[in-house]
Amino acid sequence: MHHYVYLVNKFNLKENTDEMIRRLKEVSDEYGRDYEIIVNETPEEAGAVMSRFQDTEYIITAIGGDGSINRLLNDLVGTKNILAFIPAGTGNDFARTCMNDMEDGIHDIDLIRVNDRYCVNVVCFGIDADIANDDTFIHNRFIPRKMRFNAGVLYHFLNHKKGRLLKVQYEGRTEKRRFTTIIAANSQYYGCGYNVSPESRLDDGTMEVFLVRNLSRLKIAKLILSMKNAGHLNNPSVKFLKTKKIRITAADEFKANIDGEPLPGRHFELEMVPGALRIDFNREFIERVRM
Repeated sequence: MHHYVYLVNKFNLKENTDEMIRRLKEVSDEYGRDYEIIVNETPEEAGAVMSRFQDTEYIITAIGGDGSINRLLNDLVGTKNILAFIPAGTGNDFARTCMNDMEDGIHDIDLIRVNDRYCVNVVCFGIDADIANDDTFIHNRFIPRKMRFNAGVLYHFLNHKKGRLLKVQYEGRTEKRRFTTIIAANSQYYGCGYNVSPESRLDDGTMEVFLVRNLSRLKIAKLILSMKNAGHLNNPSVKFLKTKKIRITAADEFKANIDGEPLPGRHFELEMVPGALRIDFNREFIERVRM
């Protein structure tokens, strides 16, 4: 019988903390689970608590959005622990993929290693990363949650000047030019529901990469509007490839975005790591607990 650990971050859930704890207890008791709930008041507490679980084989649950899942999975890689999640963030894009395609049970899934970090969902560079990294919108509690990403899109679209000069190396090829954005996907969704990579699978051993050359504002607008329903797949400005490894470099440091978290650097090595993480998925449990 597995032991479940629920990580409840009060600094994220705020006034919803008590209700989340109530739901976790109620549904876990109905399932007959052996569990514990750990409430973290601060990010520092949340970071320190994982030192307790280096030699365990528990199912440890991230309660939050893609960033919370990313931080937890980076602590779990290399241990015997298993990841679970309750979507309670702004985007919840990784959860969308799982809810669409995953069957109940414990699964081995792939990760993208980005330098010394791991990604389960999407890594992006360019205007997409600028939008995702802008806390002015993404974590603004005065903007309805479903509108935060779109608010960021509008702001950065209006203020966008030109793409970032990047060198991209893959499969023996090199491209050096300005790119509006580059997206490397292990999962299907990003940006609060944009269906960026509908063919992505969490266990196929490859990443789907989208290279978008430098575009005018009008073409960027058309591209963004089409991405909600994967219309960008037919856009001649988008180059699509499947690969296991890609290198992206720039002359000056900038911030990429990995599962909703900023990642600064000038040199990014992306490599698929098949079966790097075990995940426990229970659709009914998630649907009953999520808020």
